[in-house]
Amino acid sequence: MPNLREVEVGTTVVTAVAVADILEQPEAGVPLVTQQLMGWPALVMGVEGDWFHIQTYEGLPGWAKMDHFCVPQWSKEGANVQVIRATARLTNHPNSHYEALCTVFMGSLLKVVSEEQEYLQVALPRGDFAFLPKIVTDRIPLKGYGLRKGILTAAGLLSGVPYLWGGMTVRGVDCSGLTYMAYLVNGYQLPRNAQDQFRIGKPVEIEELEMGDLVFFSTVDPGPSHVGIYQGDGLFINARSKEGVTITSFDDSFFVNRYLGGRRYL
Repeated sequence: MPNLREVEVGTTVVTAVAVADILEQPEAGVPLVTQQLMGWPALVMGVEGDWFHIQTYEGLPGWAKMDHFCVPQWSKEGANVQVIRATARLTNHPNSHYEALCTVFMGSLLKVVSEEQEYLQVALPRGDFAFLPKIVTDRIPLKGYGLRKGILTAAGLLSGVPYLWGGMTVRGVDCSGLTYMAYLVNGYQLPRNAQDQFRIGKPVEIEELEMGDLVFFSTVDPGPSHVGIYQGDGLFINARSKEGVTITSFDDSFFVNRYLGGRRYL
């Protein structure tokens, strides 16, 4: 396996652990920028000690521990699959009762080696192999059927998850991480932060909102600083700093006078 310290700037590496924290600076304890999930590519922009300066899968710059990544060892052949459940257990045997090698999260990317009726054998980024149930994955490109309902279903899988600035998993998620992941596992990659999600969407009047549209609020400085997914009947699912992922009404006392606008992407 290549020595990561000798990786050249411009090399594409892949997240080799279940989730890698992407930080503002190359030191532990500093704020998260975002997270990278297993199988997600990143572009190396520099190396400092045990840290990579990378451009993430979503296009954001940040710092990550070098040993959380690898130059991918899996074959370029074979189909790619994405985990579409909140979590999935990887085991060393198709029988799910075997001890888990690790747990991966919704949105993780894996390479199919072989396929049985109920299970897939997949290659992991460092060249190891594992099994997981076929039902927890979908092929890339994703089918995209029932897209609006699928977006809400994906967001609902994270219901009750605590708020974590920069988070992307059931361990913790922020508002734009929730919207990003809900769209991603339905075949549509949004920008990572609320400001850019707001910028690229098609404006929608509040009375024209449909299930799966995003709704934005100005909660800190002027401009979009909070986002949720509209589910109908004046309700939206969102990640709030105290409540975590929850369903909120437009009539909520905090949000009622902070609505900025709706955006559509489908």
